[in-house]
Amino acid sequence: MTQTTLILDANDPEALKKAHALLKSGNVVAFPTETVYGLGANGLDPAAVAKIFKAKGRPGDNPLILHVSSIEHAIPLWQTTDAHIDLAILLAEHFWPGPLSLVLPAAPHIPKAVIGGLDSVAVRAPAGTLAQKLLQMCDFPVAAPSANLSGRPSPTTAAHVAKTLEGKIAAILDGGPTSIGIESTVLDLGSEVPQILRPGDISAEAIQTVIGELAPGNAGADAPSPGLRHRHYQPKDMQLSLVDEAAIAAAWQQNIAILCFEETANYLTENTGERGAPLLVLPKEARAYSARLYDALYELERSGPGQLFVEAVPQTSEWVAVQDRLLRASAS
Repeated sequence: MTQTTLILDANDPEALKKAHALLKSGNVVAFPTETVYGLGANGLDPAAVAKIFKAKGRPGDNPLILHVSSIEHAIPLWQTTDAHIDLAILLAEHFWPGPLSLVLPAAPHIPKAVIGGLDSVAVRAPAGTLAQKLLQMCDFPVAAPSANLSGRPSPTTAAHVAKTLEGKIAAILDGGPTSIGIESTVLDLGSEVPQILRPGDISAEAIQTVIGELAPGNAGADAPSPGLRHRHYQPKDMQLSLVDEAAIAAAWQQNIAILCFEETANYLTENTGERGAPLLVLPKEARAYSARLYDALYELERSGPGQLFVEAVPQTSEWVAVQDRLLRASAS
């Protein structure tokens, strides 16, 4: 059964009030953060949280991130040592509001559905005027995964949200495109040595300048973080393959959609000719690429071919988060 999804224009002075009223009454509302659009509900209301999972078709073992306006509102959501709280406060002083989610043991009142069967919960204070204003209006944390059907690319515009969730949620707060374009860094503070569970815009190097050593290696699929246990970021009805420049060149005149760097496209156009199949180009700068990636995937999934070649990105530290998302999108 579908419902009418309200589109709330952020330029309307009443939009935030309407979004808050819907959240307060147990409804699900999509709203923009600096990273991607989140699918928000009252994070302390199990019935409201259940609506997130239903709308997304999200597996129940995939935990959610709780969103708050400040570290003061985050601390009551954890039950942990003073040392852990001090570490969280230190990181919040440097990176909040911003794209860093902190994982610590959950307080007893956090609904089981939020933590996906784990004993910890991720919390962050997002940046962005709209997200902050909305969260400051709420007297509860807002549970919010990305506002898309499970497995699809995360949305960076209200139109992306509507593409997969219109008719399934109460409202979309349209605040225009997000600025960062990929999800937050998730940092586990509960382990003996803090560990990044999911890379994002805030790098390991930036975190190390504040708290020192981080545990090496990648988190496994059973780590206490969203986005690790299931397939993600995949365009509909397209097989995404991460390939090198030589494979892009070999496919240039084939009916395969291509997403590559601008310099690659320019070189191949000059030396091989224009291509008839869908082509999108992105800049060879990590943050600019991140901001456009999901929008490019949504655009290409409408283009026709069932196969998409994405040019591999550089294997350097500033590209770690993008590389993570592309690898997950290409996983079979």
